[in-house]
Amino acid sequence: MTRAASLIGLLLVLPLAACGGSEKNADDLTSPSARSAPTQPIVIPAGTPIVIGISMPLTGPVSAAGQEDSTSSVVSINRWKAKNGDRIAGHEIQVRVEDDGCTEGDITEQAAMRLAGAVGVVAVLGPSCSAGAERAIPVYQRAGLVAITGSATKTDLTTSQQKGSFFFRTAYRNDLEGQLIGLYAKFGLNARATWVVDDGEAYGQDLAKAAAEIMSSTGIKVSNESVRSDEKDFRTLVERIKDENPNLVIFAGFNPQAALFYRQLKDARYTGVVGSVDAAASTRNFIEPLGSLAEGALFAGCAVALPDDFVADFVKIHGKQAEDSRFLAQYADAATIVLDAVKTTVRESGDGSLTIDPTALRDAVRATRLTNGLTGSLAFDDNGDRVPHPGDDLNKIVADAVKNQNLDVFPQLGLVPCQVQDAKLVKLLGPGAGQIR
Repeated sequence: MTRAASLIGLLLVLPLAACGGSEKNADDLTSPSARSAPTQPIVIPAGTPIVIGISMPLTGPVSAAGQEDSTSSVVSINRWKAKNGDRIAGHEIQVRVEDDGCTEGDITEQAAMRLAGAVGVVAVLGPSCSAGAERAIPVYQRAGLVAITGSATKTDLTTSQQKGSFFFRTAYRNDLEGQLIGLYAKFGLNARATWVVDDGEAYGQDLAKAAAEIMSSTGIKVSNESVRSDEKDFRTLVERIKDENPNLVIFAGFNPQAALFYRQLKDARYTGVVGSVDAAASTRNFIEPLGSLAEGALFAGCAVALPDDFVADFVKIHGKQAEDSRFLAQYADAATIVLDAVKTTVRESGDGSLTIDPTALRDAVRATRLTNGLTGSLAFDDNGDRVPHPGDDLNKIVADAVKNQNLDVFPQLGLVPCQVQDAKLVKLLGPGAGQIR
């Protein structure tokens, strides 16, 4: 795992280092111990790069998505450099990529410790997954290192933080995705009964709970079930669901489980609506294995459409278009936010070194007003969650959406539902959206 991560990390560093061959490589610069206090200044020695850490799963079952999110981050950094200059205060900008194991918390924590102990690391893009993020957030908090995830959506990752924390996200929260599911079930399907099945992991359980709560509050009968994360045979559960014949069945979890569950429902001739969540919305891992059987499947969270020029830059580095990640745009925006904040907070010293006050960098990130992000207008609330504009109250935004039955609010939070139509994921809300079939 370490060897694979190092190789991929080197590949990702190269596009950023093309203009500065005399500079030291970010992967070669590690201090003996992690930063120990959030008040300790970040120091970039003379002749060494400013380093953006990237914490992604580079090996394992979700490595394809992790590598795509890493590439998207690099593309965004390169585009920022093209607009703002190759260097900040004379120092080259590089990345350091660490394999974070996704849901394997101990691996994510180790990755966080390596990034916190690396010379020149000023902020981190990631961690990728909610379960891993729970272990890494305290490491970044102790080190005073800003971390912005574009994909870890567990609701309380931000809301459980103390005031003045260093963790932010450009992704939406699970409870928002659950509320979108619940509102669609009520006002889109006029559902009377639903089943919500989760994979037994923190991410799936959190999302399933949010969806069930909003559906129950609107008078829908909700049945719940948790399965093991390695479960493959759902036939007994499927028969129970089929006997009750609910209007909607939701699976909250990852592929291949989501695809297997969906197939077994269809094989049992369940005729109601079947949906899943962002973790399962994949052409490669859902649509392709199921073929024509996948037609009509709904997903609460799908990828935000990217501009053609961004896609072209992505393909130049990655070698092909993205097939697995739903969060490319969220990570691209996170990279832009980090570099904007670093540029405004870095301080030059007479010996050629740079210093950054970590709390000043955190406050600059918190004051973000990104009006033209790939995911739309973006700011952060006091918890570190994304909102459309500075000062917005996320809870009020969602409460108003529920009251007014207004699903169009969710794309403003980077949350776009989609449906499999003609073997493609077609978005159902926001500009250019298609019609549900």
